[in-house]
Amino acid sequence: MHRLVFTIFILKALCLIAAEAVSNGQCSGISEEVGCTECTSGGYCMAGKVPVDPWFSFAAKTQRELQIDEPWNNLQLLDAHNAYNARVFGYGNNDTCNWPPPYDNNFCWTFANQVFSLTDLLNMGIRGLEIDFWWCADGAMRMAHLANGVGCRPTDRLYSDGIKEIGDWLNQPGNQQDMLRIYLNEKEDQGHDDEVHGPLEEFLGDRILTPSELRDEYGGVWPTMKHMRKVGKNIVIAASGEAYTHGDVYIHRRYWKDVGVNSFTNYPGCGVKNATNTLRYFSDGTHYGPFYDGVTDTGIILDFTEFVKCRVEYPATDFITPDVVKTAIFTWAEGQPSEPLDADSCVWISKTDWRWYLSDDCSIELYHACQSLNDPDDWTISSSPGPYRPITAECPTGYAFSVPQDGYRTQKLRESSGGNSLWLNYTPWLPEPVGSTAPSSNVSTCLSSLLFLATLGVVKMLIE
Repeated sequence: MHRLVFTIFILKALCLIAAEAVSNGQCSGISEEVGCTECTSGGYCMAGKVPVDPWFSFAAKTQRELQIDEPWNNLQLLDAHNAYNARVFGYGNNDTCNWPPPYDNNFCWTFANQVFSLTDLLNMGIRGLEIDFWWCADGAMRMAHLANGVGCRPTDRLYSDGIKEIGDWLNQPGNQQDMLRIYLNEKEDQGHDDEVHGPLEEFLGDRILTPSELRDEYGGVWPTMKHMRKVGKNIVIAASGEAYTHGDVYIHRRYWKDVGVNSFTNYPGCGVKNATNTLRYFSDGTHYGPFYDGVTDTGIILDFTEFVKCRVEYPATDFITPDVVKTAIFTWAEGQPSEPLDADSCVWISKTDWRWYLSDDCSIELYHACQSLNDPDDWTISSSPGPYRPITAECPTGYAFSVPQDGYRTQKLRESSGGNSLWLNYTPWLPEPVGSTAPSSNVSTCLSSLLFLATLGVVKMLIE
């Protein structure tokens, strides 16, 4: 282990001088591939400038909002492994391995885990951010993968700057109520509690659900997303170890199990995932020449499909791009909804691609999707096909017309569909008719953001 760490130090030192970075601000590599047009002198997309398809933003937000009645520890939140360790901020910006793996050069190196900023990761739908931090030799708390020496340089970003970037994103219109999990992966108890707590208090403040609130107000049982929003809470921070919570002021003990991606198996196996545990399957895209290959040792997620289908709460990967996060979508087909939603909209799921579509004729006869009132993972279909009937759908006794709230339930509905296209009960998430009372408690308070994003998608289609 010590030999590996020493090797990493040496390679990182070589990295600082061995490669020539782009110096004219032209986008290159992954930044160019994703369509960035504003880049740093190193060729990396400037913070907040990664293009994100409005269709994807709407579909991803739809999926998060469908979980409104789930407890916090059951929410599926796409995760960025070592989110801070991004080339745009100088981490590994002279890496030489060509992405994606497998790497074709045993003597190349990749020290970064991401290319883009925390802002861009959040814009791409990531809601779990891992941050490593160290009290460095220059007397500052910095985001770094290793301790003092080459692993913790004065050029590494301040921990406070990372927390501020997250807070700034949460303050933007449409983001204020999004659920966010921050994983502070501290390798040892470093103390410096004030330096850890200060930025959390200043930039995130009362949004944080604290350990004392979980204990005293909820008896240690995680509240639902709906309830957290009601009381103004949308951030949970957890530590990597039992002893690294800095007094339990803001930081919870880790409540999930970390598992390497290589041990995951596709649905229906789903690795060690079951109905009651909370898991984080994590990746590693780093490569230290002939000494270490994270992809072989730990694994990498290049496609979220099976992790979504297995309802893994925190699938964490490296080098996140818009194309990677699109693989997590199980709801709207690309380009859907084809027009802005209103109170009379009706939504169906296609037997062909098993994606959602907005119907232009609610009188078409389809079977209705029916969810058990006792077991939300149990699905069937109505006794006969018929027009869209949100109130009188002919579901069997003990079932109700519904919409699958996650990828696992979508798969269970598919297995029960008999190969039919189905009506889905998206009515609770539709806008209220003009002049009606306020939306019911089942409707997300972020509905206006969903509609805005849907409209953007329609406008984009018209322009293109």
